[in-house]
Amino acid sequence: MIFDDRDLLRRLGAALLPPSAGYRRTRQATPASAPPIRAAVTASVATLFREELATEAGATFLASLACDDLDALTAALWPRAWRERSFVVEGASHLPSAGPLVVASFHLSGGFRVFDALVARGFRPAFLRVPFSGAGSRYQRSIEKARALHFRRVLGECLIEVGPGARERLRAHLAEGGAVVALLDVAPASLGLHDTTAAVLFGREIRLPVGLMRLAVETGASVLPYDGRIENDARILRFHAPVTGSTPEEILRATVAGLELVIRERPWDWQGWLDLEVFLAAAAQ
Repeated sequence: MIFDDRDLLRRLGAALLPPSAGYRRTRQATPASAPPIRAAVTASVATLFREELATEAGATFLASLACDDLDALTAALWPRAWRERSFVVEGASHLPSAGPLVVASFHLSGGFRVFDALVARGFRPAFLRVPFSGAGSRYQRSIEKARALHFRRVLGECLIEVGPGARERLRAHLAEGGAVVALLDVAPASLGLHDTTAAVLFGREIRLPVGLMRLAVETGASVLPYDGRIENDARILRFHAPVTGSTPEEILRATVAGLELVIRERPWDWQGWLDLEVFLAAAAQ
């Protein structure tokens, strides 16, 4: 367990503050020296990146996670107008004037605001997710409940659970000009997904789901990578240029390559470090 009940009270307190003050308090109140986690993140990053990046990643990884959890709480507690004023969008010019659209990322801190950003620009976002299990600590359950509440309010019937019929619902949504938000850094077997293709991450070959990219090609949807970060106590959401490719496989590989560059730029914001070897091994199967 990374965070506990005291941290939940800290997050709730920060959610009552203006965005910049809330992020600042959250980062200041999050311990940078949880030895096992700091050591694990530092070691993982050091095997792939420069030593100074590894040190910074180990020191700030927990604060990045904490700010992402704060985003979940404010998403549930704040009205839409407050949420839309709580972040800045970069690369909005890359968004098409209308759908269909696929915006794709990894589990990077700060990406949760993408739903508000899309809705504010007239898109109808859908999201494919694993049903909320209700397991974990009180802190984890509270954060997951906040995310689930936000999804229900903002997405409604466009919140699509993994399982039978999901692919057809996504196809129909895109065909109607909708947008789909996707997180690609998942081991296909963990979600029961069988339509996969090879990609390269950190120099290692893995297999990732490619079905959504097939739907993008079928429906003519643009595919845009996105990520988020905190800079000067402000949340920034960044849309990248559309990915080009003649096949779904090429589009997926190009998207993964672009997101790897984001991780290399700010490794502390990727949430996969603690399970890196498990993820890479599972995704290679």
